[in-house]
Amino acid sequence: MRDKLKSPALGLPVLGTTLAAVMTLLIAGCNKPQGAAGAQPPSTTAGIEIGDSMLATSVESALLAHPDVRSLDIEIETRKGEVQLSGFVDDQTQIDRAIAVTREVPGVRRIENKMSLGARR
Repeated sequence: MRDKLKSPALGLPVLGTTLAAVMTLLIAGCNKPQGAAGAQPPSTTAGIEIGDSMLATSVESALLAHPDVRSLDIEIETRKGEVQLSGFVDDQTQIDRAIAVTREVPGVRRIENKMSLGARR
């Protein structure tokens, strides 16, 4: 009797069936029900917000790594791959350089320049 309980042949089919049932439930639980006809999807999702956060971090890292713009006080905002740069800089060359560096960051689809010439704070 003990030999039958220790036999792996009996446990494998039960384990396989249980695993298949659990996977089926997990996959079925991931499906979202379709919304009502004409319903608008949300304007942002968690995935978009995480992507925007990562993009902002990448742009900030690129600007900090560049010797011509690392000391500038530039604020970065992102939304769906669009980057807005704002802040005060000394001259147009600094604006142009910051835009050029930002343009090279993967994932940047569009850049909106809100930087202004004037005294930095």
